[in-house]
Order: sequence, then C-alpha cells, then structure tokens
Amino acid sequence: MYKFNSNNLEDTNEFAKILSKALTKGSVISLVGDMGAGKTTFTQYLLKHLGVLDYVTSPTFSLVNTYHGNFEINHLDLYRMENEVEMETLDIDLLFYPDGLTIIEWAERAKSYLPRNLIEIHIEKITDTGREFTILGNNREEKRLIERLQ
Repeated sequence: MYKFNSNNLEDTNEFAKILSKALTKGSVISLVGDMGAGKTTFTQYLLKHLGVLDYVTSPTFSLVNTYHGNFEINHLDLYRMENEVEMETLDIDLLFYPDGLTIIEWAERAKSYLPRNLIEIHIEKITDTGREFTILGNNREEKRLIERLQ
C-alpha cells in the first residue's frame, strides 16, 4: 500500500509530479473519490507534469478528452454515463490498452469493461484543503507503481 497525505493544493501538485515520474506508457488509472474530492484538479496537475500545455477540463459531457504531452493521454469522466453499455460507443481498445496513458474519473460506472490491471488511486477528502491519496497494490500494475514510488 502507498499513501500520500496532502495538506493543500501545493502538496497535491507535488504528488502529481512524483506520480508523473513513476507512470509508464500503457497505464490506465482510475481516480476514485466522492464528488468534490479533487479528481479533476489532480488530473490537471498530473497532465501538466506529463507535458500537457492545454487547459485540462473534465470531459463530463463528451466522456473523453485527448491531450498530447510527453505522449497521448486520454481523460475520461463517466459520471454522466447512464448505462455501462455506453462504453461500446467508445474505442475501448484504444482507451483501456493505450499507447500512452488513460485516466478515468468515475470508472466504477463501467466496471465490466475495465482492464484487469487498472491502477486505482483513491482520493479521500480529509479537510477543506487536505486529501489522502492511496494506492492499495491489489494487482501487478499497482504493485509495480508502488515500487517506483518508494
């Protein structure tokens, strides 16, 4: 298990920087947290550290935004998805087995479509500005990432 405690946005940005150096191409990341936990804010910081110069917004209505930084990054927000079968309208092979990186908010809404070695980063709101980031190490990819983070 890996935990990172953030007291403010600067700490969250620092964790995004640390994570950006540990990620590898082909990773699929699920950001798990309640509404307002900071999933999109964290994604903005992470993409900045991965070389994305564009302003990063949550693809709440389009489902997917694609950015280009050090490599291609797909950002999904499945919050408004009413039925997981809607995933079939997307290029699942490209998104879940990317050449670059895929980050998913509200991935639990498409559970049966998710890859087995999904990296889940849990974000818990501790205070108004404090967050706890946790990676449990439940699969091969999470374990590899935790090793690179330590």
